[in-house]
Amino acid sequence: MKPLYLGTVRVAMVAFSLILAGSSFADEGWLVDFEKAKVQAVKEGKPILMEFTGSDWCPPCKALHKNVLVKDVFKKEMPKHFILLKLDNPRDKSKQTEAEKEQYQKLSKEYKVTGVPSIFLVDSGGAPFFKKSGYSNQPADAWVKDMVAKTAIPEALKEADAAKGIKRAKLLDKALGLMGSDAAAARKGDINEIITLDANNKAGLKAKYEDILASTEIKDSMQAIMRGSRGAKPEELIVKIDKLIKEKNPKGEGLQEILFFKSNLYFQTKNKKEAEKLLREAKKLAPESTIGKRIDGILSRFFGAKDSS
Repeated sequence: MKPLYLGTVRVAMVAFSLILAGSSFADEGWLVDFEKAKVQAVKEGKPILMEFTGSDWCPPCKALHKNVLVKDVFKKEMPKHFILLKLDNPRDKSKQTEAEKEQYQKLSKEYKVTGVPSIFLVDSGGAPFFKKSGYSNQPADAWVKDMVAKTAIPEALKEADAAKGIKRAKLLDKALGLMGSDAAAARKGDINEIITLDANNKAGLKAKYEDILASTEIKDSMQAIMRGSRGAKPEELIVKIDKLIKEKNPKGEGLQEILFFKSNLYFQTKNKKEAEKLLREAKKLAPESTIGKRIDGILSRFFGAKDSS
């Protein structure tokens, strides 16, 4: 069963309006050798932007390429801030060297790549500090601005490393805030430390990050349902989703993601009224989240609605 309007968040979802581009990706300004990229990163004092892609078969990869990677704003701004490294896993490997094929297998395993496109920002030694999966039709200028803003993360983490106690917790919170909710949720060590440092919740961080951990658990449960329900009817999945809501009592972004997915299931059953209702409920839970920002466009395109208010 293929979801109709689910994008890649942490759950494997399909984007709404993927624009298919040509099968070949331009190599201008991109390196294809990780070791050479690290050497260049040291030389220029820049982090590395690693793109894991499937250039000739992956629709979101093609859309990212067409809508962002070949645009003038990307070509002009990104080399100022990053060493660009393309790691391709095409179906047609006739133009790749054996070293490139082996490199992709090694690095995709090392960085735990579960889908493409995946963007990793790493330091000159290869240590990651940000990950972005999928592509949801973000305009090139906004995509570039968002990536450039992430260059502040290493310095923020360095600042936190030099601090102790509640000050360290606040600085870690600042660094995780720069990463975005999905990337921050993956840093469970930092999250658990923040919770410990603010054990009495005087700074409000303990409650905040306990909610994030709970949301992550919900997303993991959603993934498990999807993996174990291939071929299931939408009605069967709705029953499982309702059971998950009852068992976990999710809130915030965790509940938003569930309602978003559930809306898609109702859309597949042609119950557009319930699908729209769930989308509007989801939007109110976290308007500024990755999903929250996409809902107005979905309502407009699929339901003829102007906004979610």
